[in-house]
Amino acid sequence: MRSTHIPELEAELHYFNEHRAELFGKSPGKFALIKGESLIGIFETEAAAIRHGYETLGNVPFLVQQVTEADIPLVFTSFNLGV
Repeated sequence: MRSTHIPELEAELHYFNEHRAELFGKSPGKFALIKGESLIGIFETEAAAIRHGYETLGNVPFLVQQVTEADIPLVFTSFNLGV
């Protein structure tokens, strides 16, 4: 599971991680829209998944996650030292 703990998306993250292999086998690189323990749909773009989430679910927490074989670590470097 991810190192960042987001209580509002705990069920969605659990569902995604439990079904990652199955999703990757069917839809690698696409974007999954998940609410609770339900897969709402698979979309070609992140924007399409987010748009569909707001249109069908409203302004509530939901997860849009790219379907990858493993989490891709993101590393950000700041050159602003505040000195």
